[in-house]
Amino acid sequence: MNTTTVKELVLAAGADLCGIAPVDRFASAPDGFRPTDLFPDAKSVIVFAKKIPASVFQTQSDIPYSFVDEIALHEVLRLSLDIAVRLETEHIAALPVPSEPYEYWDKESMTGRGLMSLKHAGYLAGLGVIGRNTLLCTPEYGNLIKLGALLADVELEPDPVLENKLCSDKCNLCTSGCPSGALTNGAVDQKKCRTWSEGATEKGAPIIVCYNCRRVCPNRAGWKTVAM
Repeated sequence: MNTTTVKELVLAAGADLCGIAPVDRFASAPDGFRPTDLFPDAKSVIVFAKKIPASVFQTQSDIPYSFVDEIALHEVLRLSLDIAVRLETEHIAALPVPSEPYEYWDKESMTGRGLMSLKHAGYLAGLGVIGRNTLLCTPEYGNLIKLGALLADVELEPDPVLENKLCSDKCNLCTSGCPSGALTNGAVDQKKCRTWSEGATEKGAPIIVCYNCRRVCPNRAGWKTVAM
């Protein structure tokens, strides 16, 4: 099975974007978070994205965004499983890489890490670039995406890494618009972010109450489109 066929399979399964990176592009990742640390036979990383609707920013209620975020997470997890099974029928071992739950968790700083950084995997697979708000931003859908990935034991033709200076030097909407002050120098303080963004309804249902970093980004709907 060649790269084109693999991508066609991923998109046919329901993904909106797909990119591929060789494992050697992850050499600078922290120890324990490289593809081969998780799956020693890995040779390629298949990264895909599922689009989320921009309409969640057109309401004052936080519930639609929270609903979409949760369902999109479950959808990429489902897609990861479906794609892995389909590739296995083609004699390709592909290990799904879920973004949650976290295996690494620092209670004091409230810092969690997935098995791999999917946004960095997306960047290395040519899907987009990481903005000042620390989110992966794609040309087609901006940051309105949810990411998934699989580690494959075959060498596939990689996509080129996109080189684009996405954020203007004059734009600081995400950093100045972060009510918790969590965004500084291209990094996010997870404790500040979680403390401010994780809330609940009056009945106690967990919801996301702050997503300004995504909302205010001029590129949130794509590089060549105007944000709603």
